[in-house]
Amino acid sequence: MKERPRGRRLAAAALALVLAGFAVVVTDTTAAFAATAKNFGPLVVTDIPPTPQDGSRPTHKVVPLATISTPMTSGATAYLYSYLRAYAADQVNLVDNEVRCSGAGVSDVVMGENVLPPSAPNPAHRDITIVTRFLVSATTTGTLTCTIYLRTSSTSYKPGRETVEGTVRFAATAVGEDVNGLAMQKSLPTGSYPVPGALVAPVLDRTLPAGYTKVAVIADVEYHRCASGPTCTTGRSTARFTLTATTSGGPDCASAPVAQTQETVPTGVNHAAVPLYTTVLLRPGCDQLHAKVTTTHVSDDVGSLGGPAQLTDSGGPPGSGPSHTSVMTHLFAVPS
Repeated sequence: MKERPRGRRLAAAALALVLAGFAVVVTDTTAAFAATAKNFGPLVVTDIPPTPQDGSRPTHKVVPLATISTPMTSGATAYLYSYLRAYAADQVNLVDNEVRCSGAGVSDVVMGENVLPPSAPNPAHRDITIVTRFLVSATTTGTLTCTIYLRTSSTSYKPGRETVEGTVRFAATAVGEDVNGLAMQKSLPTGSYPVPGALVAPVLDRTLPAGYTKVAVIADVEYHRCASGPTCTTGRSTARFTLTATTSGGPDCASAPVAQTQETVPTGVNHAAVPLYTTVLLRPGCDQLHAKVTTTHVSDDVGSLGGPAQLTDSGGPPGSGPSHTSVMTHLFAVPS
């Protein structure tokens, strides 16, 4: 299997959203619309903090890019979609797309990888797009407010620069839930999960209420090149990522088309944000949904999947100020 270019992955993700009934936002046209969807950039980001020469933990530059809000009723679930494009970097820079939601509901999710300068030999990573999307449930009636942030740092000993642009929006504000009234979402617990062979995670098993005819199944996977420190010697890791979804509970239940892609993550790039998407039809009586992501080591160094990250609000190193936990690898379902 050939490695799938990042631009094609983004196009596939955008097309999948259209097929699921969520129109891709191009421009803001009214004040009311702008509250629930915003584009940003191009924005040239300078003075990106360098890697400390004393070996201490680097500082991130944290830049709020756009904020959206929507009224929510307690118990309702919203679908948040965003992408962050980064390019024209002067060196290898860490780029994280973090979305933090507060108010009627609370949820923080971050996906990231490194962007390479135009002179780098790997063209697929000179211009990257990082998708961050998830469900957030309202715990109170009120306003749900979500902000997309760039978190970035330079991997060299001098300050960096890059250009970013993108979008954030509520793709839906009344997403269907399972029979227990819970959002259909699962994320990896805290930790790093090596993939020496094949790892099946996350896994989602839910029972759907009646009335739906299909389900969009969506996963964002954070893959790190090296799971074992100094024993990583080849300078790259190749893994295959497979999203499957099946239904059961009735006669002639359907399975979704398999969504699969393969990534080679070299030194410098270090980690990759991998978006996956598929849909499955719901035939009469088939109300049991089973979805999973399988990550398979293909060659070279053994990589790992990333669980939630502990991040400081300001971007400083751990312990330098108030902090929060952001989910990374996750899987969710949107019925229609």
